[in-house]
Amino acid sequence: MLQSLWLWPTAVLMAISTSWLVKRNIYAKTRADSALVFYLLITMFSMFAGAVIYLRSPSVTSIVEAVGLNAILMTGGIIFILRYWAEDLLEDEQTQRAVISGSENQQSKIIAEHDQLEQKGSATLTRRTVTISLILLNEFMMGWAFVLASGTSLIPSGSAALSAFETVVGSEWFIFTMALEMLLSVYFLRNDLPRNFVIIILLQSVVMFFAPTAIRSSSWASDSIILGSVAMVGLLIFVYEFLFKHRMITSVIRWYLLALISMYALMMAGLYVWEVENSVLLFVISVIGEMAVFFDAVLSGKGVESSKSRSWLNDPWWVFGFMSMTFIAEYFMGGLFDILYHGQSFVTGISFAPIAGSIANQAGAAFYDFISYFGAITGSSWFLIMMGAEMGALVVFKITITRELETKIRLGLVILAYFTYSIFLPSFVFGTKVASIPFLGWSMGIGTAGAVAPVFLAAILGTYLITGVLSFLFGARQTCSVFCTAALMYQGTFPDSMKEFNRTSKLGRSLLTSRMSGLYKVVASLVITSVIVAAIVSYLNSVGVISFTFFGSDIASFLYILYFDFLWYIIFVSIPFVGTYGCVSTGMCHWGLFNQFVSRFGMFRLKVKDPMRCATCETKDCAKACPVGLTDLPGSFISSGQYRSHKCIGVGDCVSACPYENEYFYDVRGWLRQKLGKPTYSGGLTNLPVIGNATKPARSMKPAQGDVSAL
Repeated sequence: MLQSLWLWPTAVLMAISTSWLVKRNIYAKTRADSALVFYLLITMFSMFAGAVIYLRSPSVTSIVEAVGLNAILMTGGIIFILRYWAEDLLEDEQTQRAVISGSENQQSKIIAEHDQLEQKGSATLTRRTVTISLILLNEFMMGWAFVLASGTSLIPSGSAALSAFETVVGSEWFIFTMALEMLLSVYFLRNDLPRNFVIIILLQSVVMFFAPTAIRSSSWASDSIILGSVAMVGLLIFVYEFLFKHRMITSVIRWYLLALISMYALMMAGLYVWEVENSVLLFVISVIGEMAVFFDAVLSGKGVESSKSRSWLNDPWWVFGFMSMTFIAEYFMGGLFDILYHGQSFVTGISFAPIAGSIANQAGAAFYDFISYFGAITGSSWFLIMMGAEMGALVVFKITITRELETKIRLGLVILAYFTYSIFLPSFVFGTKVASIPFLGWSMGIGTAGAVAPVFLAAILGTYLITGVLSFLFGARQTCSVFCTAALMYQGTFPDSMKEFNRTSKLGRSLLTSRMSGLYKVVASLVITSVIVAAIVSYLNSVGVISFTFFGSDIASFLYILYFDFLWYIIFVSIPFVGTYGCVSTGMCHWGLFNQFVSRFGMFRLKVKDPMRCATCETKDCAKACPVGLTDLPGSFISSGQYRSHKCIGVGDCVSACPYENEYFYDVRGWLRQKLGKPTYSGGLTNLPVIGNATKPARSMKPAQGDVSAL
């Protein structure tokens, strides 16, 4: 307690000084200015390094060693400053001579270069690297000195050097001081950086503060994991929405976002390993990496805005990397919540196959263990809750910009169905009894709730009957666009913006339109066949006719985990190459295939009020808006006034995108209105002025500037 009276004020002063030096270095105009910043950072390093030397072994000898180290570093720093000061003087003298000589071209060149440097106002790569290295070294030495001064014992871990590294970086002296430096840097530079960028790095500093290793307390560890995860989810939501609203981003921001999410993936993996194996090494490495990413972004200064911009949608590999790292972070975050809620039994309760026997048997067991472990987390309620919070927020944003009331209602039902139907009822209400409840326990058909046992046949058949009737009356949209978790994952603002990849990626283009491509036929056939065979084997195994399991697991249950808890997420992060709603466009979802087949012969379809408007439409926005890539919509509207396809899942983006409000949904409700002699759609378009070759609704016309009467 007594040590904190002087240690914490010193740490705060250190944070203030470092943050000020960061800002000073951003706007350094000469090498001498940068050298002065380096000298001050080296001085701080030597001071704390000397303290570490003494505190490790207090003696006269250690005092001499500490003083000697300070003398060497400070003398070298002064020489460093003098050298660059002399070079700056020489450059100034050469510049003056060029001006005096009357060389207008040279003078103009010098002035232009000087103006460009001032406009950029950011540190060079070398300067950033040196600055970041010195900051991290300072923090480490200060943390080490304060750990020794406070009497904190080292974590036993292999070697003394590794123990010191883990203890110092994971301590409150390092974590909290770095978080404070991040906050202060944001404050000092709040007027010099883009607002959205400031918000992101501010949230990053909050995540850093909630490091569970900072305080040795079980309550702090659990609370900080929860609060830090909430802050990280908030950061991810903000980044998603930022990318949705800003298609053109600079190279600096692209690099920063990818590096930051990669560090978060490493951080969450490190925390998961810490909970399972009690090792903090991976986590403290991620802390160092996150700090480096933060200061590299901040030291870029004006480069955040002035670097070359391009649409992130034109960089599929960047998007793939960003989505993959985001998923890894979310995966381990979900695993952390599972351990916090269930304890270590969550991990120990996973059934693993022994890797032994022949090479084929070892390979099969390894594959089984990997899928089982992977699916245990992705299929858990806490992972779904965390993913639902992120993607649900994006669906809420989508509701605010959606035009049609029916689509707004459906999106609201998507959120309600996800949390009620996919999480709350099966996990927190019915529990093990869920397998006997039709349309809930078997929500994705065969394998959802376990083996195809006789006791569950009524529930299984009831599920197919209920969902079949719903798909016949309302279309496959009741599954793929409402009840399925894919509806929430694909229909938010950020995922929806990536439907452009349906037309730009090579594989996405091969899956366009309602036709069944060769790939679609192969995938759908394999999926349906495998599910039918697995169901038969599972049933025969359940009634005792045969005795066959896949390393002790029911084959139907394992197949479900493979398809929906593993392959589905692989397809999701592969949106830049597959396109959105890959589970529909590739035919990999047997549950979707069943509902789409029924829907194809049911009442649901898309209709238009006037096919001629589609014929004269120049934009074909409906085709561009379809998240499944059904680009043959306009042709069908023109030829028959309606559109029916086994791939159409009624998302409704095409209806919202139509600039003429010409398109509408038709299902059992429209059929009933038709039988009652009422219009099959409500409302209508009036006062439609002709603009060019197309007819647009009057509400789409904007008032001319200055025309007050038009407001």
